[in-house]
Amino acid sequence: MQSGISVFIGAVTDEKIKTANIVASIRPVKGVKTIYELTGTLDLLIFAQSDSLHEINNLVEAVRACGGVKETTTYIVLESTENKQ
Repeated sequence: MQSGISVFIGAVTDEKIKTANIVASIRPVKGVKTIYELTGTLDLLIFAQSDSLHEINNLVEAVRACGGVKETTTYIVLESTENKQ
């Protein structure tokens, strides 16, 4: 994992807007690395990284401002372990 702060942002989206359009609006947000489309209670899981909590806050606000994003929950990564298999 890279240095800095890593977060996962779970997003619930507006079912009336195509997911591809929502993903396209999130993709350019600075710090967003990967966007996963899911089934279940979350529609998207966004992996992002930045150097400070202030920047993470700005990143989360930018995701929330994207058209079609109705609700978000942010999960800050405290520690990670890689599987070397």
